[in-house]
Amino acid sequence: MTPLVVYYSRTGHTQTVATSLAKKIGAETIRIEPASRVNLAFGAMEALMSMTSPIKPCRTDLAGIDTLVIATPVWATKIPPYVNMYLSLLTGAEGKPFHVLVERGSPGSDRPTEVVCHLLEKKGMRFMSSATIVEKDVESGLYEDTVSRFADGILSK
Repeated sequence: MTPLVVYYSRTGHTQTVATSLAKKIGAETIRIEPASRVNLAFGAMEALMSMTSPIKPCRTDLAGIDTLVIATPVWATKIPPYVNMYLSLLTGAEGKPFHVLVERGSPGSDRPTEVVCHLLEKKGMRFMSSATIVEKDVESGLYEDTVSRFADGILSK
């Protein structure tokens, strides 16, 4: 299996869980980086409206990748516009499995996962599993059990 973990992280919380997961499954990581400075208020409004926002060039072709994991924070109950942009740029995705890791400020709906699923399924990808981690668990270090269980599930599929 050749897994790839792709993540966006403004404050470092999502980066913490994404890199932990990548180590557990032996994956390469790619960080989605905004093309310009992030204005959180404007970015949250773009997220709320399911918009895209420019990102720096990074790998978007999944040739040679067997499994994709998207790790994303939640902004205004949605995924950030930078994650939307990355997902829109993906190529070579047809028929490949994917997993979604959501990091959020507090427990909430599964809507962010559903959005990622919808966008990737439109590209012909197959949803396999998801996990959600709450910010306070990242700050306290209590996220590792969830990441380990998620990693075990990815490796067993």
